[in-house]
Amino acid sequence: MLRRFSRSLGLFRNEERGSTMILFGVMAFVLFFAAGMAIDYGRIQDLRTRMGGAIDAASLAVGRELLNGQLTDTELVAFGKTYFRENSKLLSEAMSVIGEPTIVVNRDSGSVDIKANAKIAMTLTRIGGFDTLDVPVASQAVFKQRDIEVGMALDITGSMNTQIKGKTKIASLKSAFAEFADEIFPEQEGPQSIRVALAPYSAGVKLGGYATNITTGPPGKDCIAERANGNFNDSVSKFNISPQCPPPIVKPLTDDKQSLISEVNGYSANGATAGHLGIQWAWNLISDNWGGVWGGASKPDDYQKVKDKKLMKAVVLMTDGDFNTRYSGPSSANQAVELCKAMKAKDVIVFSVGFGLGNSNPIATSTLKACATPGEDYFAAAEDEEDLKAAFRQFAGTLTKLRLSR
Repeated sequence: MLRRFSRSLGLFRNEERGSTMILFGVMAFVLFFAAGMAIDYGRIQDLRTRMGGAIDAASLAVGRELLNGQLTDTELVAFGKTYFRENSKLLSEAMSVIGEPTIVVNRDSGSVDIKANAKIAMTLTRIGGFDTLDVPVASQAVFKQRDIEVGMALDITGSMNTQIKGKTKIASLKSAFAEFADEIFPEQEGPQSIRVALAPYSAGVKLGGYATNITTGPPGKDCIAERANGNFNDSVSKFNISPQCPPPIVKPLTDDKQSLISEVNGYSANGATAGHLGIQWAWNLISDNWGGVWGGASKPDDYQKVKDKKLMKAVVLMTDGDFNTRYSGPSSANQAVELCKAMKAKDVIVFSVGFGLGNSNPIATSTLKACATPGEDYFAAAEDEEDLKAAFRQFAGTLTKLRLSR
């Protein structure tokens, strides 16, 4: 009896089929759990990537509005949350919940911090006790707010007295410039500097007291024609005298929006079109070579800041007809193109708009296109006041977009 029991015990001890089943069960659980982890990890990473894209898009949108300066900090945060929610709608699944983001805007440093959290329901990894998992995503972006200097070459020739849709072109220019000023100058203060200068032109450009030691003529002559040496650059040298001049004097760089609008509102239209002179003086107004002439708060910043991506210098050229007046050298149109080439070689951005040219001024249109920086955002053909306003808004918007980097 005892011997039979011992033998049965030995047989039980040597039996391996049960332990194999247990081991298989353990291994199956591990493999099943590992497969579940792989699946859920892929889902988590996909959600994290897509949330990161939504946060980056919101950050970029908030950064752009921050630089525009039209919204308060509270409005920026609300705007960013709405933007994120609209983008994250595509991310919401039955098994994930996207939380409300937190957004912190620092206007002084130009930074936007966004954090968001999603809760994702697990699938196969639930067998390991993991029902849900938090997926936090954060982004910090510092937007470099480059300063802006703009010289405006504005046509105030006699043809600007003609009417389009019952309104004179000069009146339309005044309305369009006011909208440009509203677009380019932020309502909320920021660390960036934005300044605009005016170079109204017709058959000449009037310098007023700034003409001292600049002209080849006797003292008191302040109506300027071409450069005496015929060069196409922004060096400070002698300019010849023009016998014809518009009444308004050039206005050096300023950040006083209302004074700029008031200045343009005082313009009247008279005289022929020496467009190259408008371009020359719009450039001179933003050239650091001329800092000693304009002086004080109107002194342009160094070109080195442009190279360092801390500043944008731009010229806006507006005309309603052919450049038909010059006193020496090549035609006004040819001189204009040479000046634009020289500006662009120094990284000055050039915008140009033809106002009411239609198909009757192909030379003017080709001149404006040759002057403009390449790209559809830099040239516009405006057939009426609304088109002119749209062109000026486009130019201001392009400058805002270009100064946004992170």
